[in-house]
Amino acid sequence: MRPLDRLLLILDRTLVLFIGLAVGAVVTFSFFAGGQPVTSQAEASVPALPAAAAAPSRRATDPMGPRLAMAVAQRRRIEIGVFGDSFGDGVWAGLYNQLRGDRGFEVHQLSERSIGFTRYRSLNILDDIRRKLDRQPVDIAVLSFGANDTQGIFDAGHGNAYMSEGWQRIVGERVSAVVGLLRDRGVMVYWVGLPKMRDAHFDADIHAMNRFYAARMAALDVPYIETLPLSVDANGAYAPYLPLGPGGGERQMARTNDGIHMTIPGYIYVMRGLSDRIRGSVAQARAQAERVAPASPPGQAAERSARGGESHS
Repeated sequence: MRPLDRLLLILDRTLVLFIGLAVGAVVTFSFFAGGQPVTSQAEASVPALPAAAAAPSRRATDPMGPRLAMAVAQRRRIEIGVFGDSFGDGVWAGLYNQLRGDRGFEVHQLSERSIGFTRYRSLNILDDIRRKLDRQPVDIAVLSFGANDTQGIFDAGHGNAYMSEGWQRIVGERVSAVVGLLRDRGVMVYWVGLPKMRDAHFDADIHAMNRFYAARMAALDVPYIETLPLSVDANGAYAPYLPLGPGGGERQMARTNDGIHMTIPGYIYVMRGLSDRIRGSVAQARAQAERVAPASPPGQAAERSARGGESHS
C-alpha cells in the first residue's frame, strides 16, 4: 500500500466523529485565527458556483415531485423524511417543531449519526436510504450531510485527498445516485447546508463543503437551503448566541459547546425558511390540483397533477 493510502486509511479509522447534540450573511473566502488569515486549500479546489447557485433561495417555485402532487390531490398527509448525519438529526428536530402543529404533515427522523459520503465502508448511504424508503415512503426528502466528510476518501484501492478532483468526482457520483433514487420514487428533494463553525480551519473546510454541495444541487436542480447566513453575527463571525425569536429581540444560545452543532432552538430558527418553502410547495400543488380537478375524475386529476409537477434535471 502506498504511504498516502496508508495515511488516509489511518485517518479514516481514527477520525473523531462529530456526534454532539444529535437532536439537539456574508460568505467570505478567507478565515481568521489569531489575527492571521487561514485559507483552505480544499476550498480553492472547488469550482466557482454557477450563477443559478449564487442565490438558490430566490427561486420563485421549487421543483415539485409527483408524490407531493399525488398526496395533495388525494388529500392525504404529507410525509417528510429527513436524511443525514448528526446535524441531520437537528434538522429533523427543527422541522418537526416548525410543522408539528399542522396535522397535514408528518416529519420522519431517518438520519444516522457518524455517517457520510466518504464513509461507505461503514455505511452505504444509497443502500440505507433505499431500505428506509421501502419501509417508510416519503413525499419530500430533506438531506443534510457533510460534517463527517472533511477527510480523504478511498475508492478502488486509492486514496483521494479532501476536495481533490477524485474526491469531488466520487462524492458527486454518490450524491447524484441518492438524488436519482429519490426522484425515481417520485420524491421532492431539498438539501440543507451547514452553518458557520467555531474552529477557523474546520470552518474553512466546511465552507468548501457548502460551495461544493451548492454547485452540485444547482446542477441537479435541487433547492439548496443556506444556514450559514443565519448562524453569524452582524460582522459575519461565528455567534454562539443569536436573536432566535420570530422578530429578533433577546439573544439565546444557538450553538452547542462543540462549536459544530446547534441547540434545539437554533435548529428551529434555521429551519423556519425551509418550513415556509415546504408549505409554499404544498400550496402550489393544491393550486395545480384545483385547476385540473373540474375537468377530470379524481384519479385522473391526481395523475395529471403529478405529471405536471414532476421536474427532473
